[in-house]
This record gives sequence, C-alpha cells and structure tokens, in this order.
Amino acid sequence: MLEKDRVIKNISRIANAPVLHVKLATGELTIWRKKHEPGRIIDMLTTFFVVTNARIKDTNGKALELSNIKPGSRVTVDYVKESSGRLVASNIVVTPKQRRGGEWDGI
Repeated sequence: MLEKDRVIKNISRIANAPVLHVKLATGELTIWRKKHEPGRIIDMLTTFFVVTNARIKDTNGKALELSNIKPGSRVTVDYVKESSGRLVASNIVVTPKQRRGGEWDGI
C-alpha cells in the first residue's frame, strides 16, 4: 500500500453547540458556534453530513434518529474532515431544548 493511499482520520469534537436546522433529505445538521481567534470572536455556521450509521443518542444514552434532533437543542458532535472539506459526523449527543421559566406547553 502506498503512503498516499493511507487514510488518516483525525476525529474532532464540537461541544454544546445549538442546532439551527436539520435537513433530513440530505442528512445535514447545521449548528451555530463561536470560534475564538486572537483578539476576536467569530460567529460561525457549521454544517455536518450525518452518515446513516452515525451514533445519535441523548444525554441519558437513549438511541435517537436524526429526525429527533430539533432546532434549539444543543449537541456535541464528533466528526472527521474529509479531503474535500466536507465534515462527516460519526457521533452526536443531544441535549434537549430547554424551556424558559414560566412557559406553559399546554399539556
């Protein structure tokens, strides 16, 4: 096997980021986060491609589907950056959307 054929997968993590939207048809998850650079903070939108065998669970360990992730939820995403630049999520932990005090959901 040639050196150029070797695949090196560096798994990175983004923790506790709010979900902006989920596209089920294309398997995309978009989050909003702040990127800290020297002397400034940048707001960033980051979109992940969620593969069909990605592990998605809640904070209690219950298995979930991509369709269970709702905007406003917070997620921790383990991902790999492909050579094309696409970010592929392999593990997602979902923290449910928190309600503000005094809200009533009618149940």
